[in-house]
Parts: sequence; structure tokens; C-alpha cells
Amino acid sequence: LFLLFSEGLEVSSQRLRKLSNYLPLGFAQISLTTGVITAAILLGAPQFLDKVLPLDEGFIDITNPTQAVVLALAGTLSTSAFIFPVLKERGWEGENAGQAATSILLLQDLFVAPLLVVMPFVVGQGPTDFAAIGFLTAKAAVGFGIVMYIGSLLLQQIFAIVAKTRSTETFVALSLLVSVGMGMVAKGLGLTDTAGAFAAGVLLANTNFRAQIQADVLPFKGILLGIFFMDAGSLFDSELVLSELPTVLTGAISLILLKFITVAAATRVPRWMEPNRLEGKDAVKLAFLLSGGGEFAFVVLALAEKLEVLPKDLGGLLTAIVLLTMAVTPLLGQVAAVASEAFVAYTGNINCDEDECILEEESQVAEDAVVICGYGEVGQEIVNQLGMAYDSSQYSEEGAINNMMNLPQVVAFDTKPSLINNILMPLTNVVVMYGDGQNPEVLRSHGVYNPQAIFISYEHHEQVMAATSRLRTSFIDAPIYTRAQSRLEAEELKCAGATEVIVEQDELPRSSPYLLRGEQCQLNGNDDDDDISIPIRKLLNVSNTLPIK
Repeated sequence: LFLLFSEGLEVSSQRLRKLSNYLPLGFAQISLTTGVITAAILLGAPQFLDKVLPLDEGFIDITNPTQAVVLALAGTLSTSAFIFPVLKERGWEGENAGQAATSILLLQDLFVAPLLVVMPFVVGQGPTDFAAIGFLTAKAAVGFGIVMYIGSLLLQQIFAIVAKTRSTETFVALSLLVSVGMGMVAKGLGLTDTAGAFAAGVLLANTNFRAQIQADVLPFKGILLGIFFMDAGSLFDSELVLSELPTVLTGAISLILLKFITVAAATRVPRWMEPNRLEGKDAVKLAFLLSGGGEFAFVVLALAEKLEVLPKDLGGLLTAIVLLTMAVTPLLGQVAAVASEAFVAYTGNINCDEDECILEEESQVAEDAVVICGYGEVGQEIVNQLGMAYDSSQYSEEGAINNMMNLPQVVAFDTKPSLINNILMPLTNVVVMYGDGQNPEVLRSHGVYNPQAIFISYEHHEQVMAATSRLRTSFIDAPIYTRAQSRLEAEELKCAGATEVIVEQDELPRSSPYLLRGEQCQLNGNDDDDDISIPIRKLLNVSNTLPIK
């Protein structure tokens, strides 16, 4: 339930636009993989393997088309929980292969919710009378549509009221309550509770609260995802696996090979059908990455067992096969890297230009934006100082280069109620958003992964200390500038990880452009004003002759 709620939070309008980049590829992957696995089961591929391998006929003798389709649908899904860390570790997130993998995984996640709704009808457990089916369909569609519409109006107001209390606990409790409540409503209308939880996440994904909810729910997501895998692991019958080890290994290898072939074939669709068709080396990466099983296969298999489509022993065997293929996903990532390099060496392809190889991530702000925590009196002055510095240079040649993507270069976060329904843009290249700036996940949710600098402008020393400690832990190399009322507080902040502490209240906003420029100069070991070639140095266009005290 909460897994689909957290997945729904990812389905913002921005990610839906990203999905459209590789939409034909995603549909081709799902349809080809489902069709090929179904055909392989029904045409006797398991019986053929039984002639050369010691397989158990009791598990491989599947002649029921419904069972074959259910097995194929479960095998079609891939694991987001294992693939995304591989993409991040290898730096493939911005490459075409990484973008295509993200789009296909998102499409698969969207595919799960309607699949769970339709499956009882597919296996014959739902009503067979067409009039009854039509009534239930209209009831679910119209009723749930009305609930979604009312929810889109009320949730924004309810969260606005809760946000004014500035209570993180209440915020989290309301988020979880909404997911459970929408699940119960959906179940009462004839849908599944997981579909309702997914819809609740989608509703909240397109509000200004999305980043804050994601950051607050993230610890629960990890715990609940762990419980989910523990529950799936509890279905792992070690005695059954050991006794049927040849069948399990054969099933895992067959699933990986079939998915690799079908994903690779899906990337070869004509260009008139897929304008963003992948190059050969990217297709190899994608095929290996998506060749394992996925965590939502457990949901599909559990529902199939509940509907008595699959015997319990067969369900346990299939769960073991999926778990095994998921476990080797990091190894598949390593194989993908080696295979893509070998493909380039064999075909003699020359690496394409960076602009062709990389599809930039659509984010609300620049990845290396300057972050300001707090939009009070001091925070507003910092925003004005930095914003005017960027604005004054945006029409220069260097400024034009730095602003090619039209992404804001300065972002401020605050939990003021006035920001609940609005995203402020006081100056060009500057945005002010709702969110707890001292939470690193809020920054990452808006696309800030490598901030050039972080300015903490909170009023209370305890809040400044907490923000400094948390942000220093997550952004080790980013310079952090803070303010303090006394030298004792300044020393504490230095120990907590602050790069520079301004004691006087007015010094931080007044010195922010020079601090930023000075830190960049120190990092490059260059104090000569004429030789500095740092983008931020050129963008600010300020002299380094002013002393900083």
C-alpha cells in the first residue's frame, strides 16, 4: 500500500513529460516481453529444456493460458529499487540509457495499478455478465473520478492548514492517513486499495508539498520497503529451492535471457515510431539493466495465489526465481558497462558529442544551484544580493552560456504559509519554494545534488546548528555559510561544519557574492583576478580586491 503511495509521489507532471520521451520504447518492452514469455511457456520451451536438464515436470508443465499470461506479466516487471542505485553509482542517470531506463520503469510502475484492478476479470474471478461488468466499470470510473476531483480540491486546503502548524509529525501523519483513506475509498468502489494509494500519491505529486512530503516520508519508505522485502523473503522456501535448485537456476537464467532479447529487440523499432531510438551501446546497457525481475512481481504473484490461479508451491518457486534475478542486478550493471564498451570497440563507433549522448534532467532548479535556507529578513537580502549579481551578468557571453538551460541558479527554501500555494520568482534565476531547507532530501527532490554553496539564514541558533550538521553530512564538499549572534555560537557552528560564520547580522547578506567568489578562487588555488576562469566568478563579475572580515 505505502509502496504504491510513494511511487505515486514520483508521478509529477514533470516526470510524465519525461516518460513521453521513450513512451513507444516502454510499450514495446512491456508488450514484447509479455508476448514472448507467454509464447515460450505455451509452445513447450520448459519441456524442451527438461530433455537436457533435470527439471521437475510438476512445476514446468503449464498449459493453462491464464497461468502463462500471469507469469509473463509478473516477469515483465523490473526492479526500480535495485536499478536506480546502479544508475547513480555508474553516473548513467543523465545518459540516454539511464533516461530510457527511468522512463520504462516509471511506465511499469504506472502499469501495475490497473493490472491489479483488471487481473480478477482476466482470470475469471470477477462477474462474467456484461451488464454487471459495465455497471462496476462505470461505478469505479465515475465514482473514483469524483473522489479524485474532490480530493484535488480538499487535499491542498487540508495540507495548507497543517503546514501552518509547522509540525513535521502532523504532516507525516496526514500523508499516511491520506494514502490509507484513499485506499479504503477505492476498495469500497470496487478497485484495489493499492490503486487508491497510488492515486493519492499522484494527487499530492502535483502540489507544492511534493518535495516536503517525499523528504518526510523517505525514512518510512525505507522501513516499509524493507518490511515489504522481508515479507517477500518470508515466502522464500529454502527447502523447496534446494530440492528444486536446477529448476530455480534454469528459470532465473531463462528469465534474464528472454528479457534481454526482448528489450534489445524493442530498442530496434523504426525511427519513425521511436524518434529517440537508442544507439547500440545504450541499447546494450538498457537490455542488461532491465533483464532482472522486479519487486512488483511479488504483488502480482501474491494476487494470483489469492485468486487461486497459481498453486502455492509454484508461487514460492517463482518468488525465489524473481528474488535471485533481482539480487544479481548490480552484477548485471557491471556486465552492461563491459558489454557496451566491447560493443563500441567491436563496431568501431566513435563517442558522440556530449550534447547528443546526454539528455539533460528536467529539474526545477540547476543541479549546482546556490541554496539559501530560510527566507526571512536576512534570507531575502541574500536572495536580492545574489539575484542581482546573476541578473547583471546574464546578458554577457559567459552568463548566456551558464543560463542555456534556463534553470534557476539560486533557490531559497522556507516553510512560510504564504509559499504553500506559490513559487516565488523575485528575480531572474532566483526561485523561492516551500520546504524545509535543512532537510537534504528536500534539496535533492528539486534537483540540487551538488550545490555551489549553502547559506543558512535562520534566526535561532539551534535551528542553524541543526541545519549545518545535517547539510554538512549530506553535502561534504559544498561550502556552508552561516550567521551567529556571538563568537561562542560561531565556534560551535565551525565545529559543526560551517565553512564561514558571520557574527554580525548584516554581514552575511552583504558579503554573500564575495564569499561565493572567494571560495571558488580558493578551490582553484588562484587569486589573480585576470586568470580566473570559474563560471560563477565570471557570472558574478565582482572584484576580488574587497577584503572580507
